[in-house]
Amino acid sequence: MTSPLRADAVPGSVRDALQVLQAAGHEAWLVGGCVRDLLRGVAIDDFDVATSASPEAVLALFPKAVPTGIRHGTVMLPTREGPLDVTSFRAGPTLQGDLAHRDFTVNAIAWNPASGELVDPSGGAQDLAAGRLCAVGSASDRFGEDPLRALRAARISAALGLEPEASIEPAMRQARATLRGVARERVRREIEALLIAPGVATALALLRRTGIEADIAPGTAADAGLVIAVLPRDLPLRLAAWLRGTHAESILLRLRFPRRVVAEVARMVALHPIDGRRLRGDVDVRRLVARIGEAGIAQLLTLREAEIAATAASEAGGAATQRSALAALRDRIDRAQRAGALAIDGATVMATLSCPPGPEVGAALHFLTDRILQDPTLNTRASLIALLEAKGDGPRRGLAVDLGDTPHHTGPPEKEIQ
Repeated sequence: MTSPLRADAVPGSVRDALQVLQAAGHEAWLVGGCVRDLLRGVAIDDFDVATSASPEAVLALFPKAVPTGIRHGTVMLPTREGPLDVTSFRAGPTLQGDLAHRDFTVNAIAWNPASGELVDPSGGAQDLAAGRLCAVGSASDRFGEDPLRALRAARISAALGLEPEASIEPAMRQARATLRGVARERVRREIEALLIAPGVATALALLRRTGIEADIAPGTAADAGLVIAVLPRDLPLRLAAWLRGTHAESILLRLRFPRRVVAEVARMVALHPIDGRRLRGDVDVRRLVARIGEAGIAQLLTLREAEIAATAASEAGGAATQRSALAALRDRIDRAQRAGALAIDGATVMATLSCPPGPEVGAALHFLTDRILQDPTLNTRASLIALLEAKGDGPRRGLAVDLGDTPHHTGPPEKEIQ
Protein backbone atom coordinates (compact mmCIF):
# COMPACT_ATOMS: atom_id res chain seq x y z
CA MET A 1 0.00 0.00 0.00
CA THR A 2 1.35 3.47 -0.90
CA SER A 3 1.50 5.88 2.00
CA PRO A 4 0.10 9.43 1.99
CA LEU A 5 2.92 10.33 4.42
CA ARG A 6 5.88 12.48 3.42
CA ALA A 7 9.47 11.38 3.97
CA ASP A 8 10.53 14.92 4.87
CA ALA A 9 8.41 14.61 8.03
CA VAL A 10 11.07 12.19 9.32
CA PRO A 11 14.39 13.59 10.63
CA GLY A 12 17.37 12.98 8.38
CA SER A 13 19.25 10.99 11.01
CA VAL A 14 16.32 8.53 11.28
CA ARG A 15 16.16 8.11 7.49
CA ASP A 16 19.95 7.61 7.44
CA ALA A 17 19.69 4.80 10.02
CA LEU A 18 17.00 3.07 7.97
CA GLN A 19 19.15 3.38 4.85
CA VAL A 20 22.22 1.86 6.57
CA LEU A 21 20.20 -1.15 7.70
CA GLN A 22 18.57 -1.64 4.29
CA ALA A 23 21.89 -1.24 2.45
CA ALA A 24 23.28 -4.07 4.60
CA GLY A 25 20.49 -6.34 3.38
CA HIS A 26 18.12 -6.03 6.34
CA GLU A 27 14.50 -4.98 6.41
CA ALA A 28 13.98 -1.75 8.36
CA TRP A 29 10.69 0.02 8.98
CA LEU A 30 9.28 2.81 11.08
CA VAL A 31 6.64 1.23 13.32
CA GLY A 32 4.18 1.84 16.12
CA GLY A 33 3.24 5.16 17.65
CA CYS A 34 5.41 7.27 15.36
CA VAL A 35 3.60 6.02 12.23
CA ARG A 36 0.24 6.36 13.96
CA ASP A 37 0.96 9.97 14.94
CA LEU A 38 2.33 10.85 11.51
CA LEU A 39 -0.99 9.62 10.09
CA ARG A 40 -2.75 11.89 12.61
CA GLY A 41 -0.69 14.86 11.42
CA VAL A 42 0.96 15.29 14.82
CA ALA A 43 4.52 16.59 15.06
CA ILE A 44 6.64 13.98 16.86
CA ASP A 45 10.21 13.53 18.02
CA ASP A 46 10.14 9.88 19.14
CA PHE A 47 10.72 7.31 16.40
CA ASP A 48 10.98 3.51 16.56
CA VAL A 49 12.51 1.17 13.99
CA ALA A 50 11.72 -2.53 13.56
CA THR A 51 14.29 -4.57 11.66
CA SER A 52 15.09 -8.10 10.57
CA ALA A 53 18.66 -7.51 11.79
CA SER A 54 19.74 -9.08 15.07
CA PRO A 55 20.87 -6.77 17.89
CA GLU A 56 24.44 -7.92 17.29
CA ALA A 57 24.18 -6.96 13.60
CA VAL A 58 22.81 -3.54 14.54
CA LEU A 59 25.69 -2.99 16.99
CA ALA A 60 28.17 -3.96 14.28
CA LEU A 61 26.65 -1.46 11.81
CA PHE A 62 26.48 1.42 14.29
CA PRO A 63 29.62 1.72 16.44
CA LYS A 64 28.02 4.29 18.75
CA ALA A 65 24.92 2.17 19.41
CA VAL A 66 24.11 1.19 23.00
CA PRO A 67 22.55 -2.20 23.91
CA THR A 68 19.93 -0.69 26.24
CA GLY A 69 17.40 -3.53 25.93
CA ILE A 70 19.36 -6.31 24.36
CA ARG A 71 17.27 -8.97 26.18
CA HIS A 72 14.24 -7.68 24.26
CA GLY A 73 16.18 -7.15 21.05
CA THR A 74 16.46 -3.36 21.39
CA VAL A 75 19.50 -1.23 20.61
CA MET A 76 19.59 2.54 21.06
CA LEU A 77 21.22 4.73 18.44
CA PRO A 78 22.27 8.23 19.54
CA THR A 79 21.28 10.74 16.84
CA ARG A 80 21.28 14.51 16.42
CA GLU A 81 17.54 14.53 17.15
CA GLY A 82 17.75 12.26 20.19
CA PRO A 83 17.83 8.52 20.90
CA LEU A 84 16.41 6.15 18.30
CA ASP A 85 15.32 2.64 19.36
CA VAL A 86 15.99 -0.13 16.86
CA THR A 87 14.32 -3.44 17.75
CA SER A 88 14.57 -6.81 16.04
CA PHE A 89 11.29 -8.28 14.80
CA ARG A 90 9.43 -9.60 17.83
CA ALA A 91 7.99 -12.85 16.51
CA GLY A 92 10.16 -14.58 13.97
CA PRO A 93 11.98 -13.22 10.97
CA THR A 94 9.18 -11.29 9.25
CA LEU A 95 7.54 -7.91 9.60
CA GLN A 96 4.09 -9.51 9.40
CA GLY A 97 4.86 -11.66 12.43
CA ASP A 98 6.07 -8.61 14.34
CA LEU A 99 2.95 -6.59 13.58
CA ALA A 100 0.67 -9.53 14.47
CA HIS A 101 1.89 -9.41 18.08
CA ARG A 102 1.64 -5.67 18.67
CA ASP A 103 -1.00 -4.41 21.06
CA PHE A 104 -3.52 -2.36 19.04
CA THR A 105 -4.20 -2.02 15.33
CA VAL A 106 -3.34 1.70 15.38
CA ASN A 107 0.13 0.72 16.61
CA ALA A 108 0.55 -2.17 14.17
CA ILE A 109 1.36 -0.09 11.10
CA ALA A 110 4.80 0.01 9.43
CA TRP A 111 6.13 2.53 6.93
CA ASN A 112 9.23 2.78 4.77
CA PRO A 113 9.89 6.50 4.11
CA ALA A 114 12.29 5.71 1.24
CA SER A 115 9.82 3.68 -0.82
CA GLY A 116 6.60 5.12 0.60
CA GLU A 117 5.28 1.61 1.31
CA LEU A 118 2.78 1.34 4.16
CA VAL A 119 2.11 -2.09 5.70
CA ASP A 120 -1.15 -2.23 7.66
CA PRO A 121 -2.44 -5.83 7.87
CA SER A 122 -4.92 -5.16 10.71
CA GLY A 123 -6.55 -2.04 9.27
CA GLY A 124 -5.10 0.30 11.88
CA ALA A 125 -5.31 3.36 9.63
CA GLN A 126 -9.05 2.77 9.11
CA ASP A 127 -9.58 2.28 12.87
CA LEU A 128 -7.69 5.49 13.55
CA ALA A 129 -9.82 7.43 11.09
CA ALA A 130 -13.00 5.91 12.57
CA GLY A 131 -11.97 6.66 16.16
CA ARG A 132 -11.82 2.98 17.19
CA LEU A 133 -9.38 1.23 19.51
CA CYS A 134 -9.09 -2.42 18.49
CA ALA A 135 -6.67 -5.08 19.61
CA VAL A 136 -4.59 -6.89 17.01
CA GLY A 137 -6.47 -10.17 16.72
CA SER A 138 -7.77 -11.33 20.10
CA ALA A 139 -7.68 -8.76 22.91
CA SER A 140 -7.41 -11.56 25.48
CA ASP A 141 -4.40 -13.02 23.67
CA ARG A 142 -2.64 -9.67 23.34
CA PHE A 143 -3.25 -8.76 27.01
CA GLY A 144 -2.09 -12.23 27.99
CA GLU A 145 1.25 -11.53 26.28
CA ASP A 146 1.67 -8.35 28.34
CA PRO A 147 -0.95 -7.49 31.00
CA LEU A 148 0.17 -3.85 31.00
CA ARG A 149 -1.71 -3.56 27.71
CA ALA A 150 -4.95 -3.57 29.73
CA LEU A 151 -3.88 -0.32 31.35
CA ARG A 152 -2.46 0.97 28.09
CA ALA A 153 -5.89 0.54 26.48
CA ALA A 154 -7.32 3.14 28.85
CA ARG A 155 -4.33 5.44 28.37
CA ILE A 156 -4.38 5.33 24.56
CA SER A 157 -8.14 5.84 24.42
CA ALA A 158 -7.71 8.87 26.70
CA ALA A 159 -4.81 10.31 24.72
CA LEU A 160 -6.24 9.79 21.22
CA GLY A 161 -9.98 9.98 21.86
CA LEU A 162 -10.56 6.44 20.59
CA GLU A 163 -13.56 4.33 21.60
CA PRO A 164 -12.51 0.82 22.76
CA GLU A 165 -14.28 -1.87 20.75
CA ALA A 166 -16.47 -4.40 22.56
CA SER A 167 -13.85 -7.05 23.35
CA ILE A 168 -11.42 -4.65 25.05
CA GLU A 169 -13.28 -4.19 28.35
CA PRO A 170 -13.83 -7.90 29.11
CA ALA A 171 -10.19 -8.57 28.26
CA MET A 172 -9.15 -5.83 30.70
CA ARG A 173 -11.15 -7.51 33.48
CA GLN A 174 -9.55 -10.82 32.62
CA ALA A 175 -6.05 -9.28 32.80
CA ARG A 176 -6.52 -7.81 36.30
CA ALA A 177 -4.90 -10.67 38.18
CA THR A 178 -1.75 -10.77 36.06
CA LEU A 179 -1.53 -6.96 35.86
CA ARG A 180 -0.90 -6.97 39.62
CA GLY A 181 2.40 -8.70 38.94
CA VAL A 182 3.69 -6.13 36.42
CA ALA A 183 6.62 -3.96 37.53
CA ARG A 184 5.27 -0.95 39.37
CA GLU A 185 7.52 1.43 37.42
CA ARG A 186 5.79 0.37 34.18
CA VAL A 187 2.38 0.90 35.75
CA ARG A 188 3.45 4.31 37.02
CA ARG A 189 4.47 5.49 33.56
CA GLU A 190 1.07 4.54 32.15
CA ILE A 191 -0.72 6.30 35.02
CA GLU A 192 1.35 9.45 34.50
CA ALA A 193 0.45 9.57 30.79
CA LEU A 194 -3.22 8.75 31.43
CA LEU A 195 -3.71 11.48 34.05
CA ILE A 196 -2.52 14.26 31.75
CA ALA A 197 -4.41 12.97 28.68
CA PRO A 198 -7.40 14.91 27.30
CA GLY A 199 -9.84 12.03 27.87
CA VAL A 200 -8.80 11.27 31.43
CA ALA A 201 -12.37 11.19 32.81
CA THR A 202 -13.48 8.53 30.31
CA ALA A 203 -10.31 6.50 30.84
CA LEU A 204 -10.67 6.48 34.64
CA ALA A 205 -14.30 5.43 34.27
CA LEU A 206 -13.11 2.49 32.17
CA LEU A 207 -10.51 1.53 34.77
CA ARG A 208 -13.16 1.75 37.48
CA ARG A 209 -15.63 -0.47 35.60
CA THR A 210 -12.99 -3.14 35.05
CA GLY A 211 -11.74 -3.04 38.67
CA ILE A 212 -8.21 -2.02 37.66
CA GLU A 213 -8.40 1.36 39.37
CA ALA A 214 -9.39 -0.24 42.68
CA ASP A 215 -6.37 -2.56 42.44
CA ILE A 216 -3.97 0.33 41.84
CA ALA A 217 -5.53 3.05 44.03
CA PRO A 218 -8.30 1.82 46.34
CA GLY A 219 -10.73 4.40 47.68
CA THR A 220 -10.65 7.04 44.95
CA ALA A 221 -13.63 9.40 44.80
CA ALA A 222 -16.40 8.86 42.26
CA ASP A 223 -15.87 12.34 40.80
CA ALA A 224 -12.08 12.00 40.43
CA GLY A 225 -12.09 11.93 36.62
CA LEU A 226 -14.36 14.97 36.36
CA VAL A 227 -12.21 16.95 38.80
CA ILE A 228 -8.98 16.06 37.02
CA ALA A 229 -10.45 17.00 33.64
CA VAL A 230 -10.87 20.67 34.62
CA LEU A 231 -7.41 20.99 36.19
CA PRO A 232 -4.27 22.26 34.44
CA ARG A 233 -2.00 19.54 33.03
CA ASP A 234 0.09 19.48 36.18
CA LEU A 235 0.90 15.92 37.28
CA PRO A 236 1.19 16.43 41.08
CA LEU A 237 -2.04 18.44 41.09
CA ARG A 238 -3.87 15.79 39.07
CA LEU A 239 -2.48 13.03 41.27
CA ALA A 240 -3.84 14.85 44.32
CA ALA A 241 -7.26 15.16 42.66
CA TRP A 242 -7.24 11.45 41.85
CA LEU A 243 -6.14 10.38 45.34
CA ARG A 244 -8.32 12.65 47.50
CA GLY A 245 -9.56 10.65 50.47
CA THR A 246 -7.14 7.74 49.93
CA HIS A 247 -3.89 6.68 51.58
CA ALA A 248 -2.13 8.73 48.91
CA GLU A 249 1.36 8.40 50.30
CA SER A 250 1.36 4.59 50.41
CA ILE A 251 -0.22 4.36 46.92
CA LEU A 252 2.41 6.63 45.38
CA LEU A 253 5.29 4.91 47.13
CA ARG A 254 4.02 1.54 45.93
CA LEU A 255 3.98 2.92 42.36
CA ARG A 256 7.60 4.07 42.78
CA PHE A 257 6.91 7.77 42.36
CA PRO A 258 9.86 10.03 43.29
CA ARG A 259 9.92 11.04 46.97
CA ARG A 260 9.57 14.70 46.03
CA VAL A 261 6.32 14.00 44.18
CA VAL A 262 5.06 11.77 47.01
CA ALA A 263 5.67 14.50 49.58
CA GLU A 264 4.02 17.21 47.46
CA VAL A 265 0.92 15.16 46.67
CA ALA A 266 0.56 13.78 50.20
CA ARG A 267 0.65 17.31 51.59
CA MET A 268 -2.05 18.50 49.19
CA VAL A 269 -4.27 15.54 50.03
CA ALA A 270 -3.76 16.06 53.78
CA LEU A 271 -4.66 19.78 53.60
CA HIS A 272 -7.55 19.42 51.12
CA PRO A 273 -10.14 20.85 51.09
CA ILE A 274 -8.93 24.34 51.87
CA ASP A 275 -11.90 25.77 53.71
CA GLY A 276 -12.63 29.02 55.51
CA ARG A 277 -14.45 27.12 58.26
CA ARG A 278 -11.28 25.20 59.14
CA LEU A 279 -9.24 28.43 59.11
CA ARG A 280 -11.13 30.14 61.90
CA GLY A 281 -9.31 33.45 61.98
CA ASP A 282 -6.80 35.47 60.01
CA VAL A 283 -4.02 34.13 62.24
CA ASP A 284 -4.80 30.60 61.00
CA VAL A 285 -4.73 31.83 57.40
CA ARG A 286 -1.40 33.60 57.87
CA ARG A 287 0.08 30.53 59.53
CA LEU A 288 -1.01 28.32 56.61
CA VAL A 289 0.54 30.75 54.13
CA ALA A 290 3.77 30.75 56.12
CA ARG A 291 3.72 26.96 56.40
CA ILE A 292 3.28 25.92 52.75
CA GLY A 293 4.10 29.06 50.78
CA GLU A 294 2.31 30.80 47.94
CA ALA A 295 2.76 27.91 45.51
CA GLY A 296 1.22 25.45 47.96
CA ILE A 297 -1.72 27.77 48.61
CA ALA A 298 -2.29 28.18 44.87
CA GLN A 299 -2.39 24.39 44.42
CA LEU A 300 -4.98 23.95 47.17
CA LEU A 301 -7.17 26.73 45.79
CA THR A 302 -6.97 25.35 42.25
CA LEU A 303 -7.85 21.86 43.48
CA ARG A 304 -10.84 23.13 45.44
CA GLU A 305 -12.07 25.22 42.49
CA ALA A 306 -11.90 22.16 40.23
CA GLU A 307 -13.83 20.11 42.77
CA ILE A 308 -16.58 22.74 42.90
CA ALA A 309 -16.65 23.00 39.09
CA ALA A 310 -17.01 19.22 38.74
CA THR A 311 -20.11 19.17 40.92
CA ALA A 312 -21.66 22.40 39.60
CA ALA A 313 -24.02 20.70 37.14
CA SER A 314 -25.62 18.46 39.77
CA GLU A 315 -25.50 20.90 42.69
CA ALA A 316 -26.04 24.32 41.13
CA GLY A 317 -27.15 26.08 44.31
CA GLY A 318 -24.57 24.38 46.49
CA ALA A 319 -21.79 25.14 44.00
CA ALA A 320 -22.67 28.85 44.02
CA THR A 321 -22.45 28.92 47.83
CA GLN A 322 -19.13 27.06 47.75
CA ARG A 323 -17.73 29.46 45.15
CA SER A 324 -18.76 32.43 47.27
CA ALA A 325 -17.09 30.95 50.35
CA LEU A 326 -13.93 30.20 48.38
CA ALA A 327 -13.82 33.76 47.01
CA ALA A 328 -14.03 35.10 50.57
CA LEU A 329 -11.21 32.79 51.62
CA ARG A 330 -9.12 33.99 48.67
CA ASP A 331 -9.51 37.56 49.93
CA ARG A 332 -8.30 36.53 53.38
CA ILE A 333 -5.33 34.71 51.90
CA ASP A 334 -4.46 37.70 49.70
CA ARG A 335 -4.38 39.91 52.79
CA ALA A 336 -2.11 37.43 54.57
CA GLN A 337 0.24 37.26 51.59
CA ARG A 338 0.41 41.05 51.37
CA ALA A 339 1.68 41.09 54.94
CA GLY A 340 5.01 40.13 53.40
CA ALA A 341 8.22 38.74 54.85
CA LEU A 342 9.95 39.86 58.03
CA ALA A 343 11.17 43.45 57.94
CA ILE A 344 14.54 42.39 59.37
CA ASP A 345 16.98 39.63 58.51
CA GLY A 346 19.43 37.38 60.30
CA ALA A 347 22.20 39.98 60.25
CA THR A 348 19.98 42.43 62.17
CA VAL A 349 19.09 39.71 64.67
CA MET A 350 22.79 38.99 65.29
CA ALA A 351 23.56 42.68 65.74
CA THR A 352 20.61 43.18 68.12
CA LEU A 353 21.34 40.11 70.24
CA SER A 354 25.13 40.30 69.88
CA CYS A 355 25.23 36.65 68.94
CA PRO A 356 27.06 34.65 66.25
CA PRO A 357 25.36 32.70 63.46
CA GLY A 358 23.64 29.60 64.77
CA PRO A 359 20.44 28.17 66.28
CA GLU A 360 19.79 31.31 68.33
CA VAL A 361 19.31 33.35 65.16
CA GLY A 362 16.90 30.83 63.64
CA ALA A 363 14.88 30.67 66.86
CA ALA A 364 14.68 34.46 66.98
CA LEU A 365 13.43 34.68 63.39
CA HIS A 366 10.93 31.94 64.16
CA PHE A 367 9.67 33.87 67.18
CA LEU A 368 9.29 37.09 65.19
CA THR A 369 7.48 35.31 62.35
CA ASP A 370 4.93 33.94 64.78
CA ARG A 371 4.37 37.38 66.30
CA ILE A 372 3.67 39.05 62.96
CA LEU A 373 1.36 36.20 61.97
CA GLN A 374 -0.71 37.15 64.99
CA ASP A 375 -0.35 40.91 64.44
CA PRO A 376 0.95 42.05 61.01
CA THR A 377 1.21 45.69 62.25
CA LEU A 378 4.32 44.60 64.19
CA ASN A 379 6.18 43.92 60.95
CA THR A 380 8.37 47.03 60.98
CA ARG A 381 12.09 47.19 61.62
CA ALA A 382 11.67 49.22 64.81
CA SER A 383 8.90 47.01 66.24
CA LEU A 384 10.76 43.75 65.55
CA ILE A 385 13.99 45.03 67.09
CA ALA A 386 12.02 46.15 70.13
CA LEU A 387 10.48 42.68 70.43
CA LEU A 388 13.91 41.09 70.25
CA GLU A 389 15.32 43.45 72.87
CA ALA A 390 12.39 42.80 75.20
CA LYS A 391 12.67 39.04 74.72
CA GLY A 392 16.40 39.14 75.27
CA ASP A 393 16.35 41.23 78.48
CA GLY A 394 17.87 39.72 81.60
CA PRO A 395 20.14 36.68 81.74
CA ARG A 396 20.83 35.17 78.30
CA ARG A 397 19.98 31.66 79.50
CA GLY A 398 19.18 29.40 76.54
CA LEU A 399 17.70 32.22 74.47
CA ALA A 400 17.47 29.98 71.39
CA VAL A 401 15.36 27.46 73.29
CA ASP A 402 13.32 30.19 74.92
CA LEU A 403 12.48 31.83 71.60
CA GLY A 404 11.80 28.50 69.98
CA ASP A 405 9.17 27.64 72.60
CA THR A 406 6.74 30.12 71.04
CA PRO A 407 3.74 28.24 69.59
CA HIS A 408 3.68 28.52 65.82
CA HIS A 409 1.48 25.73 64.51
CA THR A 410 -2.16 24.82 64.87
CA GLY A 411 -3.72 21.49 64.04
CA PRO A 412 -2.13 18.05 63.84
CA PRO A 413 1.55 17.78 62.83
CA GLU A 414 2.22 17.13 59.16
CA LYS A 415 3.51 13.64 58.53
CA GLU A 416 6.99 13.57 57.10
CA ILE A 417 8.13 11.31 54.31
CA GLN A 418 11.08 9.30 55.58
